[in-house]
Amino acid sequence: MMVTEQTYYWVFFLIFLLTGMCAGSFMNVVIYRLPRMLFSADGETQISLAWPPSHCPVCRSRIKFYDNIPVISWLVLRGKCRCCRSRIPAVYPLTEVVPGLWFAGVYLCLAGSVNTLLTFSGAAGLLPPLTLFCLLYCITVIDFRHYLIPDVLSIGLLWAGMVFSVCDLLPEAPFQSVAGCVLAYALIRGVQRGYHAVRGYEGLGGGDAKLFAAAA
Repeated sequence: MMVTEQTYYWVFFLIFLLTGMCAGSFMNVVIYRLPRMLFSADGETQISLAWPPSHCPVCRSRIKFYDNIPVISWLVLRGKCRCCRSRIPAVYPLTEVVPGLWFAGVYLCLAGSVNTLLTFSGAAGLLPPLTLFCLLYCITVIDFRHYLIPDVLSIGLLWAGMVFSVCDLLPEAPFQSVAGCVLAYALIRGVQRGYHAVRGYEGLGGGDAKLFAAAA
């Protein structure tokens, strides 16, 4: 049986879909744990992105690997913990599905063909939209829940954009990227100070200025 290029095309589509869902699973960890890591900076609570292992926040039972498969495990368990049957919010599988669809969509829109994907420039060209989306998604959800934009994400977004610009993976030249960052940061900081001078309290947080600078 001869395998056609069309077959490989859809095999890569499936790979990108599954990779995006796995990335979404890790993004769930970042979204849940990173704010807690920052809030527990006094050292009383030991937590990191890697430790402790994934567990139910209600009964504290460790989640087995077969209960941690993106989307599928949530469906099999009907959205409940295997041990205590507490509800697992639908936002968890949603955060796995959305990046999966994004990764697959970027592949369909930008890859063009399997031959293009197998070249260094073709594969590298997919990195900016995939990386920037993951960072922005985490920032958006964390900011919505906690009114917090972690520096590690906003600065990470800024440096990712700089690296992609230097590597000629973005349309803007490095000088334009740097100028955009500086101007955006100065503008937002100016708005912050002006708002504080008029109203007497902050209208935007410090993280917003860094985010705008990174996005510029």
